[in-house]
Amino acid sequence: MPINTESLHSDRPEDIVRAAALLTQGKLVAIPTETVYGLAANGLSADAVKGIFSAKGRPADNPLILHVASIEAAIPLWAATTKQLEIAAALSAAFWPGPLSIVLKAASAIPDIVTAGLDSVAIRAPAGEAVQSVIQLCQFPLAAPSANVSGRPSPTRADHVERTLGGRIAAILDGGQTTIGIESTVVDLRSERPQLLRPGAISIDDLRSVIGEISDSRPSGNAASPGLRHRHYQPVNISLRLANREMIESQWASAAGIACSQDLAVELGQRRAPIWIMPDTPEPYAAVLYDRLYTMERSGVTEVYLQRPPQTDAWRAVNDRLTRAAEAAPQ
Repeated sequence: MPINTESLHSDRPEDIVRAAALLTQGKLVAIPTETVYGLAANGLSADAVKGIFSAKGRPADNPLILHVASIEAAIPLWAATTKQLEIAAALSAAFWPGPLSIVLKAASAIPDIVTAGLDSVAIRAPAGEAVQSVIQLCQFPLAAPSANVSGRPSPTRADHVERTLGGRIAAILDGGQTTIGIESTVVDLRSERPQLLRPGAISIDDLRSVIGEISDSRPSGNAASPGLRHRHYQPVNISLRLANREMIESQWASAAGIACSQDLAVELGQRRAPIWIMPDTPEPYAAVLYDRLYTMERSGVTEVYLQRPPQTDAWRAVNDRLTRAAEAAPQ
C-alpha cells in the first residue's frame, strides 16, 4: 500500500531536522548529495537497510556504500591494517568530502545486508551542506544507493526521485539539481596495489597523484562496488542506441529521437522528431546525463540514437554509464 511521501526542502533547517528524525526512526529518506540523490537509511540497522532493497527492488547481491561525515567516522567501520588506513587517510585528505568511495575490509558492526555478504565495505564522505547536516544529526552512517527503482537512471533532481519512489519512502529532501551528476569513483585498497572498481568524477590520474600506481582492470567474481554486475541507468520503454556520426546522419529524417552535439545538430539542420543537445565536455555532460534520460522518457519516442562521446580517459566515467544504459548501434 502506498505511503505518504513527505516533501522536505534543504533550505529549511526544520526540514533537515525532520529528515534526520525519520532516519533515526528507521525510515527511508531520499537526500541530495553532490553526485546523485541517495536513498538513505541507518547503515547499522539491518531492518532499515532491508527497506532500501524492498523500495528499490534492488538485487540482494549488490552491496551498498556507507556515507559518513569524515575519515574519523569511517575508520571504526573498517577492519583494516595501519598501512591501509594511512592510504585511506591520504585519499580522504585530498578528496573528502567528495565523490570518492573507499573499499576496505568491513568491521563486524556492519550488517551483512550492507555488504551483500562480502567481507568488505565501501565508505565515502559526501559533499553538500544538506547531506552533511543530516549525517551529523543522525550520528550513524547512512547506507544510501541512488534513490530510484533499480535499473532506472539515477536521480539528479527531487522530481526524478518522486517519479519512481513516490509512495514508497518516508520523505524526499529537495536540494535542487546535483552538481556532479554521476555516482562516485570507487577504489579498493585491500590489496597491495589499489584497484579502481568504478570510474567517476575523480579520475584514475587524480588517484595516482596521491597514492601512486593503481590497477584499473575490472574485478572478477562478486564485485565489492555497486554498479558493476547489473544493468543500470536505463530509461523506460526506450531503446537507447550509442551511434557514430554516420548512424546519426542516417536517422536524422526518421521518427527516432536524436541526442548529439550542438555542432552536429547545426550542421544537419532542423528535424521534426525530438532532439537533445549534449555538452561538448565531460563534466557538464555528466551533470545533465540522467536528467536527459528522464526527459527522453517523457518524449513519446521509443528509440533514441545518442552520439557516442570520445573514447578518451577524460570521458571514461560518462562512457561507463552510457554503455550500461544503452544498446549499442552498429558501427
